Amino acid sequence: MTKVLISGASIAGNALAAELARAGCAVTVVERAPAIRPGGYAVDVRGVALEVAERMGVAAEARRWQTDTEGTSFVDADGKRIATLPRGFGVLDPSDIEIMKGDFSGVLHEAVPPGVEWIFGDTVAALDQRGERVVVRLERGGVREFDYVAGCDGIHSRVRALAFPGEHLHHLGSNTAVFTAPNEFGVERWQLIHTMPGRVISVKTDRDCQATQASSVPAQSAGGGSRDVKVTLLYGGGMPPRDRAERVRSVEAAFAGAGWAGPRLLERLRAAPDLYVAPNAQVRLPGWTAGRVALVGDAGYAPSSLTGQGTGMALVGAYLLARHIVAGDDLREYDRELHEFVEVNQRAALGAARGFAPKSELAARMMSLSIRLLPYMPGRNLMFAAMTSQARKAANALILPSAIS
Repeated sequence: MTKVLISGASIAGNALAAELARAGCAVTVVERAPAIRPGGYAVDVRGVALEVAERMGVAAEARRWQTDTEGTSFVDADGKRIATLPRGFGVLDPSDIEIMKGDFSGVLHEAVPPGVEWIFGDTVAALDQRGERVVVRLERGGVREFDYVAGCDGIHSRVRALAFPGEHLHHLGSNTAVFTAPNEFGVERWQLIHTMPGRVISVKTDRDCQATQASSVPAQSAGGGSRDVKVTLLYGGGMPPRDRAERVRSVEAAFAGAGWAGPRLLERLRAAPDLYVAPNAQVRLPGWTAGRVALVGDAGYAPSSLTGQGTGMALVGAYLLARHIVAGDDLREYDRELHEFVEVNQRAALGAARGFAPKSELAARMMSLSIRLLPYMPGRNLMFAAMTSQARKAANALILPSAIS
């Protein structure tokens, strides 16, 4: 029986565990956190990733947990809505699934068959490849041997650091802060966006209140609406500090003088227990396998959160890697199969990184005017299609091979 160690239990790790376990592999998952991580920001499952979700049998359950966002409004510094667009920002087609990252991790985790070994509160400390085996030392769990090791442990991957020496993380000049705050905006199934020079504030209601799971019940107000919102702050600057207090100060400095709800959201940020601050960065490697060690998702080819494609790439990568491990292929086939898909997605992210926010007050005013006029322009559907063409191309830049038999 093929023994596989997966480092990381988020999107890529859970998806890979599900596919390998279903195919009869002996799977061990090690995760630094004490449990599957809840919360996070809204992610999109679209294009080829949606086909993977269907093949895995998780699409229907994911739809029960989708945010069900009905529209997006852009607001000015006074909070006045200046334009409204259908669906959530980043949803390209009605069939796309927009879901909170923690919720999707939970859906994938529930899809993992019994028999998988879960080790929480630990991580990989050392790797030693010996022929067709990989000797792994865990920080707390001693020494183990596996046939394959998969690094699904994010942009700061420990497995990548051990098996792929060198610096492969490339910062794109901006950062993202995400946290939960009370819904003081009177919105339900809606997103509000305020843009400023070099900064963006997004407020989005959480998931569909009808979805329920024993592990997590959606937050609701007394009237049945969303009690909480997810706040996303996008801002320019260098790599964020690792220390929480310093991170908070860096976000406060970036949004000093921000209009609309900026001041009160900064107050909420200071006390937010789920504050997550990350660089908008890419992981760039010529390939994602080294012998019997492979990288999946952000650990190997993070496109940056600006594209909305990171989750889809992780899902597709997990599906393809599982297929090659089960078949006993040379893992370099995984590199070959993914190469163009990763290249197209990372190239698309560079454009998003350059234009994530207006650069000046004049550019901000021009953007505001364009947003106001867009819903009324002749041929606006063609304009929307043109604006999203690169994202659509990236989401569909791979044809899936046949399913694992």
